[in-house]
Amino acid sequence: MGKCMNGRQGFSRAGMAGALVALSLLMAPSRGWADPCKLQALEVPVTMVGSRAVATVGINGTKVPLMVDSGAFFSFLTHAAAQQLKLRVGSLPWNLRIEGVTGEVEAGLTTVQSMQFVGGELPDIEFVVGGNEDNSGTLGVLGRNLLAATDVEYDLAHGVIRLMFPKGDCSDMHMAYWAQDKPVSELTLLRDDNNSKSKTPAIRAIAELNGKKLRVLFDTGAQSMVSLDVAKHAGLSEADMKSAGKIYGGGRGSAKAWTTTIDSFSLGDEKITNIRLTVADVDLKEEDMLLGIDFFLSHRIYISKKQRRMYFTYNGGTVFALSAIEAAKARPNAPASAASEPALADADQPSDAAGYARRGAAAAARQDIPAALADLDRACEMAPDVAEYFVRRGAVHETARQRKLALKDYETALQLDPAQVEARLRRAWFRADAHDRAGALEDLQALDKTLPPQAHQRLQLASLYEKLDLPEQALLQWAQWIPAHPEDILLEDVLSRRCWTRARLNIELDLALDDCNKAINRQGKNGRYYDVRGWLRLRRGEWQKAMADFDRSLNLRPDTAWSLYGRGIVRSKLGDDAAGQADIAAARQLQPAIDKEAGRFGLAAESKP
Repeated sequence: MGKCMNGRQGFSRAGMAGALVALSLLMAPSRGWADPCKLQALEVPVTMVGSRAVATVGINGTKVPLMVDSGAFFSFLTHAAAQQLKLRVGSLPWNLRIEGVTGEVEAGLTTVQSMQFVGGELPDIEFVVGGNEDNSGTLGVLGRNLLAATDVEYDLAHGVIRLMFPKGDCSDMHMAYWAQDKPVSELTLLRDDNNSKSKTPAIRAIAELNGKKLRVLFDTGAQSMVSLDVAKHAGLSEADMKSAGKIYGGGRGSAKAWTTTIDSFSLGDEKITNIRLTVADVDLKEEDMLLGIDFFLSHRIYISKKQRRMYFTYNGGTVFALSAIEAAKARPNAPASAASEPALADADQPSDAAGYARRGAAAAARQDIPAALADLDRACEMAPDVAEYFVRRGAVHETARQRKLALKDYETALQLDPAQVEARLRRAWFRADAHDRAGALEDLQALDKTLPPQAHQRLQLASLYEKLDLPEQALLQWAQWIPAHPEDILLEDVLSRRCWTRARLNIELDLALDDCNKAINRQGKNGRYYDVRGWLRLRRGEWQKAMADFDRSLNLRPDTAWSLYGRGIVRSKLGDDAAGQADIAAARQLQPAIDKEAGRFGLAAESKP
């Protein structure tokens, strides 16, 4: 998320004494008189939620889900999380700017008194406060002030990160202690350009793309992608790419994205050919490519801070997520029981239901649905009283288009834990899609009582109320979400939706105009926002201003039926009936039911004799 900060807070080894778990590992010393190399580890359980690696930690005694982000220089909490946890937020140092790959991040700084892990806790940990929330339900990110303060092992295929504490003489040791007969790749890591003595360095190395050397950043908070400039340098043109819309990061901006086929990618001893990869029009600053969560899921990785080396082994399956996703699209009717990728080469079987659940979630993130269901079935069998495992399996059933099985899992989860938010939210969508209005409302009302006011899920509640044609209830959800998310990337869209809802209900029109103006001030190139403000001004009888907004909308989005229809009404009001009727006719040609739709809100064009 963030790219620059003078991070001041790591953690002390003394503070972790109660949390360390000794590994059954004793490495031979490299010199006869030195102490043997021993490793101790603090295990951080991680569950994949979609493509996000989520670690649930304690902050001042409250469980908080944080996305694991090795690309973030520091740990972050969202504005909403800081409000929810009642944390005092101060200013950042005066000379500090924080930027993500898509723009600047508005942020502050807070200190949490205590951060709890399994088996131990850390005192007085600083967090930057800012950035965007995502659909994984996380309230921030776990960044390098924790992840890079010591050695670290990323074993995400098994759902765990280990903060490693070497003791004795480990300077020349081969640190891939799990490898046995597996081939191990080694990389010399690059020093941070701006601070060669950084205490929490980024994970950077040299790789090759189509034979061209480039700098890569290992970033668990992103999917793998390459910058547009580097893709062109590697011999690709935009004609070789397929538009993929826009990508978003921690900042307020967005960037154009494409997908393309890369002939070859090489890293250490590993070479991969004929891969699909995302290309984005972003400035990645000190690197050319992100190796994201998909790379971490397909490898087991040890980062030796003292050696400045990475050791990694290949788990099996597809390395780059886009390759796996497009392969899955090519076989949409394949049965869920048919394995699509080589199975995870796994000698370390989980010992409990939690381990199977985490490994199953990791398999789902790798698009290996059969392996995911097998592990989650085992987790549900071993711990039939844990609602979370049924929720995770339900999500995989949804991915496999097994809706009845998914709904059954959500029902089971809610029987076990009626306060399970994700299960109730997913069931509400199922019920709304099935036109079970009473059932959907039952779930929405329960969620409204359960969720904190700042919860990101309130956006989904608003969308469900809109789907059920209850716009007044949607307004109540936005009223709680908006104040807690002053810099969220979705804010302008929510403001525009609230403006339109007020306009079509013909209520609070001054407040609606304020919402529309704020949305346009934040994103002035979105034609839909001008269209909404045009309809609001039409409702207010401001014909000239409405005309200007519809014109702007059509300049940005030609042949938009609603903007043509609205402009036609305005032109007729201003006395140019011929031009007005031409616009209305064009709108009807594009959207034959537009009169009926506009009539629902009392905005239909007047009938002409």
